[in-house]
Amino acid sequence: MNAVSHKIARRVLLGVAYGDAMGMPTETLTRDQIIKRFGRVTDFLPSPHGDDIPFVRDFRPGQVTDDTDNTMMLCRMLGHTSGKIDPDLFVDYLIRWLDEDPSSAFAVGPSTKRAIEAIQHGVPIDQAGRMGTTNGAAMKISPIGIVDDYRDMPGLVDDVAAVCTPTHNTTVAIQGAAAVAACVSYGARVGDANGIMDWDLWYDLIADAVHEAARCGHPYPSPDLLRRIDYGRQIANESISDDVFEDTLYSFLGTGLETAETVPAAVTIVYRHQGDLRRSVECAANIGGDTDTIGAICGAMCAGIGFNLSDAVIHTLETVNHMNFDAAASLLLEADGSKETDNSPSKERRVQ
Repeated sequence: MNAVSHKIARRVLLGVAYGDAMGMPTETLTRDQIIKRFGRVTDFLPSPHGDDIPFVRDFRPGQVTDDTDNTMMLCRMLGHTSGKIDPDLFVDYLIRWLDEDPSSAFAVGPSTKRAIEAIQHGVPIDQAGRMGTTNGAAMKISPIGIVDDYRDMPGLVDDVAAVCTPTHNTTVAIQGAAAVAACVSYGARVGDANGIMDWDLWYDLIADAVHEAARCGHPYPSPDLLRRIDYGRQIANESISDDVFEDTLYSFLGTGLETAETVPAAVTIVYRHQGDLRRSVECAANIGGDTDTIGAICGAMCAGIGFNLSDAVIHTLETVNHMNFDAAASLLLEADGSKETDNSPSKERRVQ
């Protein structure tokens, strides 16, 4: 198995944060609302205020939401457990975040909130997330793509499913998260080897991940994920301009918070922009719908192959959010090494 370098692991985490922060101001807005209010989002902006905003929060330019918070929690858990997935420990992290971080009230997703409340009322962990079909699994799963190699797809899917169990224990949510983790794993390892992306192989890996994950989770009515991903590729190939692409993606494929919309949208955006991080994230921030989560997933998938963030952008992400992406990347590398040797001592570092 090919381990991922610290440089690439850090870039993936920064990609998540960048996409999340860029999409934060436009989250839940329609494309028309975004165009009328912002024109085109090309830089960090504060959270907006107004009667047309579904929920009001005082977030600074560059501030992240639950997408990054949950991703960093997963890094901490993997570091604490030497790479083993501990759903109970992850639930403890989520409860602590909800109890102690005031911003969590404006960020927590519906499936996560419902599942944690159920667990606190005595519902078993493997039952609490049986209706969780939204994108909260896919948004936080990128660390699994760092510590697991896409060439061991059954092992990668097992780890994805274990992470999803408490809050998103449905087949479609696990399939979507597995697809994202496989994309991150492939892109990170191609980037480390200074290789060239094989987009046909990329789509084949997505299909492999979705098929492998079909054995996981509780069944719940949902559109077919792979058919929607295939339709997205058709949109990307046939759109004559980026404006037409974004309008078609928003209107026909959808960009909402359901896994069956978010993951195909993110995959399609990354493919359309050939893994360019900034272009993909800018597209996500302006697409409408669940822009922060689509952006976070795009950032994670692009970071290994098309990382192009400036030092100033990175500094903003680190200082505004008080996050140490270097330390988080180190935790993932330690977790990866522990998975290989199974005898490495775990270390806990402050990553947030």
